[in-house]
Amino acid sequence: MRVLLVSDSPATRSACGALATALESAGAEVLMDAPLGLEALSCSDLLLNLDGVGLFINPLQVPPFLQRLRQAAALRGRTPVAVFSGPSTPLVGDDLAMDLLPRLGVDLLCLQGPRQQEELADLVRTCGQSPPPTALLGLWGLAPKLPAAAPGSRPRRLVFLEQAMLPPAPGARLRLLEVLERLCSSSPDWEVILQSDPLQDGLGHAGNHAGSAAVEDSEPSLGALLEQRSPLANLRLAPPSDWARSLDRAGVCATISSPLLWEVLGRELPLLLLGDYGIRSDMQGPLLFGSGVMGRITSCENLEELLHLPSPNPGWLRELGWEIGTGPSALIQWLAGGATQATDLAEQA
Repeated sequence: MRVLLVSDSPATRSACGALATALESAGAEVLMDAPLGLEALSCSDLLLNLDGVGLFINPLQVPPFLQRLRQAAALRGRTPVAVFSGPSTPLVGDDLAMDLLPRLGVDLLCLQGPRQQEELADLVRTCGQSPPPTALLGLWGLAPKLPAAAPGSRPRRLVFLEQAMLPPAPGARLRLLEVLERLCSSSPDWEVILQSDPLQDGLGHAGNHAGSAAVEDSEPSLGALLEQRSPLANLRLAPPSDWARSLDRAGVCATISSPLLWEVLGRELPLLLLGDYGIRSDMQGPLLFGSGVMGRITSCENLEELLHLPSPNPGWLRELGWEIGTGPSALIQWLAGGATQATDLAEQA
């Protein structure tokens, strides 16, 4: 079985890498580097020898790809290759609807958990469009979960995950940096790493969805502000490329709503989601509400308190697909009969 996974950002490429590993462990051959751009690929003979194409790209690019793919197949008198797609990170509410609507023409929607499945059912009832078949794959974009360390053995190192999008409040970044500096001073035996956002190059949102109401403000990043201030011995900036190394060395993590929070949960690290800005829809509030790990960093007296953060709400994780095995059995099973399903959908298009 041969499958091509197409991504269009560092975030989706990382997620597709995790999916490729799972597919390969099940015996599939996975290609991840398409030699052509999307427009040329959709009409290329390269697709004729594939069993499926996974499109994990900006959802607005999916409909034109499908149209060209199916037109090219019809002109050749061939069955179009089966196409599967879906969000690579957990999304709910308006963000999920914006992501799924352009994908409803694919042959299989890859969803992550029951909550997305329920919201899809609500969405298609209101939009009047029949949904494609779905497969629940769990949080497939995460690397394999790592065992949790005992609280006493965790390094006294806080990794704060910066993100390009912050609430557009004047001075928000500076006030946040001042809180981190205060905590560094009150906990001199701790190290604080300010991890620059690895998704900031045109991707201020979580993964491959169409975007939310969040807007990037014009203020300097936390890193830029830090470079303008008197340095503290236990507070340093890590470049975007260091994100995996920073998480591997972390004892505790904190963020507002960085997409990397799922990598933190996968490592079972203590996580503080900053509730200092309230439950905001432009900061993934609907998704994070009920997580059980939101708190106010301004109420923290010293970093030692963060070693005893509560675990995430298991019900919240379950609804997002946490307990669904990351093995691709549902996808493999569908791909085995995907050509017939793809033909039926192509005839309806």
